[in-house]
Amino acid sequence: MTLEINFVLPHWLYWSVLGLLPLVVMFFVDRSFRRGARVDGGDTAEVPAGEGQGGDIPYRPPGNLFTTLVDRLSGFSGRYVAYWALIAPFAFAYEVLLRYAFNSPTNWVHESMTLMFGMQYLVAGAFALREGGHVRVDILYQRARPVNKAALDVMTSVFFFIFTIALMVTGWKFFSQSVSDEYFFGSSYANETSFTEWAIQFYPVKFMLFFGALLLLLQGFGQLIRDVQSLRHHWRLHQGSRTFARVMLLLAVLLGGWTLFEMVNVAVTDYESLPFSLENSLSTVGIGSLTLVMFGALMVVLVAGLPLAFVTGGLGVVFLYLVGDQFMLNLMPSRIFPMMTNYQLSAIPLFIFMASVLEKAGIIEELFDVVYKWMGGLKAGLAIATVIASTLLAAMVGVIGAAVVTMGLIALPAMLKRNYNPEIAIGSIMAGGTLGILIPPSILAIIYGVIAQQSVGELYLGSLIPGLLLAFMYGFYCWLRGTLNIELAPPMPVEDRVDMQEKLRLLRNMLAPIILVILVLGIIFTGIATPVEAAGVGTFGSLIVAAMHRRLTWPNLHAACMTTLVASAMVMWIIFGASIFVGFYILQGGQTFVQELISGAGLGPYAVLALMMVLLVALGMFLDWVGILLLAVPIFVPLIQGLSFDGVFGLPGVAPADVSLWFGVIYLVNMQMSFLSPPFGYALFYIKGVCPPHITMAQIFRSSFPFLGIQALGLLLVILFPALVTWLPNLAYG
Repeated sequence: MTLEINFVLPHWLYWSVLGLLPLVVMFFVDRSFRRGARVDGGDTAEVPAGEGQGGDIPYRPPGNLFTTLVDRLSGFSGRYVAYWALIAPFAFAYEVLLRYAFNSPTNWVHESMTLMFGMQYLVAGAFALREGGHVRVDILYQRARPVNKAALDVMTSVFFFIFTIALMVTGWKFFSQSVSDEYFFGSSYANETSFTEWAIQFYPVKFMLFFGALLLLLQGFGQLIRDVQSLRHHWRLHQGSRTFARVMLLLAVLLGGWTLFEMVNVAVTDYESLPFSLENSLSTVGIGSLTLVMFGALMVVLVAGLPLAFVTGGLGVVFLYLVGDQFMLNLMPSRIFPMMTNYQLSAIPLFIFMASVLEKAGIIEELFDVVYKWMGGLKAGLAIATVIASTLLAAMVGVIGAAVVTMGLIALPAMLKRNYNPEIAIGSIMAGGTLGILIPPSILAIIYGVIAQQSVGELYLGSLIPGLLLAFMYGFYCWLRGTLNIELAPPMPVEDRVDMQEKLRLLRNMLAPIILVILVLGIIFTGIATPVEAAGVGTFGSLIVAAMHRRLTWPNLHAACMTTLVASAMVMWIIFGASIFVGFYILQGGQTFVQELISGAGLGPYAVLALMMVLLVALGMFLDWVGILLLAVPIFVPLIQGLSFDGVFGLPGVAPADVSLWFGVIYLVNMQMSFLSPPFGYALFYIKGVCPPHITMAQIFRSSFPFLGIQALGLLLVILFPALVTWLPNLAYG
């Protein structure tokens, strides 16, 4: 006899939980803080490059009543949706239990959580903007004089407003088409529901496109007020030339005036544009010239310091309007909605939440302590322990910057105290930290799987051996340097070492998180659960581990939720913006143009692959990992799938069915190189933010070179021996 539980969540209960639960959590969190409770651990959120590097305290614009009200609105709305993350662990634990123990249908769990996270991403955009969570390419921007930096902020804000206003207007239209004609200006899809047996109405979800853009617009106006205050302050104090600032302000006025004029054009015309309007003005431009204009404009606005999400989104809107017309702007919500409701992408906030909970539980500090005590007696034992701990941390976190920053805070002081050569110490931390790109559950692999239509489970299996191989090569290099010159990386003094009994006691404390990681990865690799389900089970398990360590407190849950919100919003808004920019470029024939350009060069398959690797490393010096993926992968993957890789030097080639998987892992390995590549690799600036003042950027650059060489060797091995990637997936899935 099979017991089935055919419970389906009522729609009214779903919306009630989303509406009331955050208020209940707010009550307990605030009460806990009033009673003196505090947050344990640090912060595993992504740290934007260039932040936290010391120096003089920057000027903080005072704002005004409007900015205060907007900040409170963004703060409340962000906090409200952040607490939704607490629902997911219990929902997915329930789903896995019922599906496997009782063979009961639970499809509504997947849909309800996917829609919940989709709404969360949109509302969180304004909160992330308030907190500075949207990543920007500020390598050159940070070196500008304060008055020039403020002028750049004012000028680039025009592209932000172009994006948010266009999204708000088209988002309202997208929403109105899904509701009742009786109450709204709806048409064609009145009371639209999802195409599943749960059949929930879509209009509250689609409304978030408009509402999220509105919140972002208000927060943007608040930020503009502060930018103007900052400009006035630095203008008074600046002693040198103001020519650059004046040019930027003039450009801001011209761009702002043009934007307002085109908004009037959209409002009052349909098919006949106003005189002097630039609508459809680039319609006759060829794809070659358009490529130069689009990507040239992208690089210019990027280095000006605007967050990547709004650069790609704003420029996408501009080119939709200039090449097409005002009706093409309606592509925006139709590009964003499938991304915000993508089932696979909902694994991103789940894995980030799992990492945040474990970090607040003190697991990361204990993890390094255990490995440090076990490996400390070896030559370069601390550096080897750092690599091993980073490998285990990568299997828990999946967030790149988190591992570099966290291990920098924990391991770097310990190694410098033991008189380690700073370059070995820093290099081992940066290289080990970037393993989070490759080792499951890599968030980058999830996004690649969605964009390239590749199984995430296969990507995880395919990247496991290369990831462990690179970790071994990092550790072996550290050991070799310590063996050849013991003064560079001395072993732990005998008096500080512990006996086997103490080592086993320390290891026992780590059994729970290690079992959790094995469980999460095991159910993915065996096909028992999807990566999203595994992430949900992992978050539930992380709550249990935190409770076992007596760290499951309201302040810790609050901090984990807020960290998850900002990191997820950063990733997803880049996806939203880039999907508009790249989607339009592909729609105009950009993908075909690049394919014909490369094929016309007469390069062989491996030469094409080498060219792509060089381009990816170059892009990695300027762009963050999500931006590179969304700009390059949609163009590269179709091209690479059309090539035959039959092997070189008599070595085995790649089966056509495995090319996408193989290239995906090659791409992940390459991204590790881009993170370490001077002068602008992101890991270099992550580690600089936690280094002592006497550590210079030159030392950090030098520390990256040996590990870059190891990564290049690993990349070459993966290219020459594709079985390193394909053997495990073929063994597991056939």
